Amino acid sequence: MIRKDRVKRGGVIKTHIRVVEGYRPGPGMPTKQRTIRSFGYFEDQPDPEAFMAMVEEFDANFKDNVPLRIEVAANALMYGGENRRQNYGYKFLEAVYNLLEINSFIKDYEKLHRFRGEYSPSDIFKFLVLARILWPDSKRASCQRKDNFYGMHTNFTLPDIYRSLDLFADFEVELQRHLNERVKKTIGRDLSYAFYDVTNYFFEIDFPNGEDDLRKRGVSKEHRTDPIAAMGLFMDSNGLPVSMSVFPGNTSDSLTLQPTMKDIKDSYGLGRLIVVADKGLNSSKNIDAIVYNGDGFVFSQILKGKKGQRYNEKLFDSSGWTSNEKDTYRFKLFEEEYEGKDQDGKKEIRVRKVLLYWSKAEADMAKRKREEKLEKAARSVKNNAYSIPKGVDEYTKEAIVDKETGEILENTKKLRSVDLEKAEKDAMYDGYFCIITSEMDYDERRIRQVYSGLWQIEQSFRIMKTDLYARPVFVSKNEHIRAHFLICFVALLVIRIIQHRMGEKALSAERIARALGTATCQVLKGGIIHLDDVGGAIAFQKVRNKKGEIVDTLVYSDKDEIALDYKLIQETFGTNFYNVYPRQEVFNKFLKNITVA
Repeated sequence: MIRKDRVKRGGVIKTHIRVVEGYRPGPGMPTKQRTIRSFGYFEDQPDPEAFMAMVEEFDANFKDNVPLRIEVAANALMYGGENRRQNYGYKFLEAVYNLLEINSFIKDYEKLHRFRGEYSPSDIFKFLVLARILWPDSKRASCQRKDNFYGMHTNFTLPDIYRSLDLFADFEVELQRHLNERVKKTIGRDLSYAFYDVTNYFFEIDFPNGEDDLRKRGVSKEHRTDPIAAMGLFMDSNGLPVSMSVFPGNTSDSLTLQPTMKDIKDSYGLGRLIVVADKGLNSSKNIDAIVYNGDGFVFSQILKGKKGQRYNEKLFDSSGWTSNEKDTYRFKLFEEEYEGKDQDGKKEIRVRKVLLYWSKAEADMAKRKREEKLEKAARSVKNNAYSIPKGVDEYTKEAIVDKETGEILENTKKLRSVDLEKAEKDAMYDGYFCIITSEMDYDERRIRQVYSGLWQIEQSFRIMKTDLYARPVFVSKNEHIRAHFLICFVALLVIRIIQHRMGEKALSAERIARALGTATCQVLKGGIIHLDDVGGAIAFQKVRNKKGEIVDTLVYSDKDEIALDYKLIQETFGTNFYNVYPRQEVFNKFLKNITVA
């Protein structure tokens, strides 16, 4: 449209002629105008009639590709509104978040429980989930960055966040059920196998706070002495999380399976499940419970010690093995009877399949690790080095006694030496593994294939610990701890859905977060958006190795790795937007059109 402004110039009133266009900075916001082109003053034109004809022609025909007029004040200072960069990459994560309809779930929960707070728990939960992916940190540190998201509603305070954590803990189970239904409806839930594992997360505190505290000292997966809390995680065959449960840190891994499995079957109305887990979950009570419920199992089994000695005869019997051509892999598959207990605690005999297999690569790795330990042991003995007593050992002393009389022997000396005999016994098991299953129709290939799916749940734990910084945990109340892990669980699900959509081209969680965290913009005067280049990491050249796999080399390419990752993310979401100075309404339309296909 043509705009005529009466202005005073040199003591004379003149008419300033401009072509402008209206725009709305955001949904529900009042309209503004931006200047497309300034034509000067009407009174200064030699042929006013021809001049206005030219202006009218321009107004009727100008398109979006007409150069924009960007005004920048020469005396503009840092920390002004226009100089602030805001992230818009979160919109891709938000598209998955919206697919799961989490906002509507929380708002319905608020109505049902008559929430009367002045803040929005749904806004807070979304902020914490998306911030956990892009910039994982404590709740306090995350809140400090709440204004760094373009167009996100963040009208809340740090106390509001802590108050919301209590609410989040209340709907922990209900939200997981809701998410499962949404995944089933929009993506598809493959629960032909249910992969289960347990890990723990540490707290940087000295002591737990009472008997009911989830933070307890236990066997840390990271060999730490801090109090910990345990998490059990179920995952489907697509690598998508199904449910999670939080336990006190001193809970044995094997004791977490039954309550978690019962909850998931009752809550989700599932049929027969085949539980896949490692040897830490393999206990007679767990197997009894699984069989009694009509489900199946694929468990790894230890071969050393009392529990594994039943297989030693077949393991060291050279007959009955099937080998590959290069003799780098061999296996033995057989059926065995084993004793279990029924629902009433009465003994019963069942049958299961046992797979024994040997891998040369694993044998070489075990040998190398043992030799390294032996070297350290030899140096320790030579230097007469003792470890510093910790925990209960600090107040425990040893005494050598006579076995028959119990009398303490005083004139004795303890001799330390390298236990080569134990090393030789351990070497007998190098490269050997055992898997047991209730599925009598499985062959060797099927058993290995099913069990190998556990890598996805182990990778998910690494994502939560490394990329989502789920630990150390900074909150202390049990409700806040549960809410923290619920937020991490949802963040993991969002990442896993994106990776699932990418298929074979799936990026790591770290690279997805890096690319989207680099997608930033500035809002300039006149409703113009300045988009920064999404990049900053030189890509390496790739080649195909002997196995046909594409791998990185040590040679730089002329590409930017972050830019390539961002392009792949855009392709996954069906977008293709690379304008540097889009109009704000055009940019908002692009963001609105980011959806999960």
